[in-house]
Amino acid sequence: MTAANFTLGQLRVDFDRETATIHGPDRNSTTAQVEVESTEDALRRWVRLDETGHYRPLPGAATMRPNWRVRCSAALPLAAALEIVYPLAMLHIKQHRDGALRVVTLQTVLERQTGRYARAMALPEDSRAVAARVLCGRCIKQPVWHDATVEGGQIPCPEPCSVLVSLCRDAALWEPAPPPPTPVDPTLSWAAFESPGNELREQYVAERFSGDDRVVLSHG
Repeated sequence: MTAANFTLGQLRVDFDRETATIHGPDRNSTTAQVEVESTEDALRRWVRLDETGHYRPLPGAATMRPNWRVRCSAALPLAAALEIVYPLAMLHIKQHRDGALRVVTLQTVLERQTGRYARAMALPEDSRAVAARVLCGRCIKQPVWHDATVEGGQIPCPEPCSVLVSLCRDAALWEPAPPPPTPVDPTLSWAAFESPGNELREQYVAERFSGDDRVVLSHG
């Protein structure tokens, strides 16, 4: 009996009898797909970087390189491959389905922070909501910690990630004196929130401080 094809996040999994092939995002159907070596190390190296060559700090971020595939094998079973691309995803799907998923709020996560990240706790509630909307909107997981619903095949996110904590920390620093908007620089690392021109930083600044008298709307 042939297993059924399915999607998971940005992945598509096809079966030829019992052998699975995992496909990354298809951004351009005319571009030849890169064949990733069927080993755990090769797949781990491949998904670690985005299309610009920057490290992907958030496995669920929709920043995966397009047009690639890897054929599962004895050296790379399907379950191991999915765990490499989306750690704990299959476990969290099962736990959510069984009503056993432990959910942790952003407040609880921020209360845990020490050192330089303790400043994140000072971010007001409305600003936390903007930060979550900006970051989680770029992730394929559904933030059930933020009351998101999970449809069939989607991956629940039970706890705010360290990348969101980092954004909250920088956002707390911006509260007294919001930074001026800056054109997005696509060469910057995805989570370099301290850098003007970072895509997520600029979206946060635009959403949080739009219409705020303290915002400098133009340079010069």
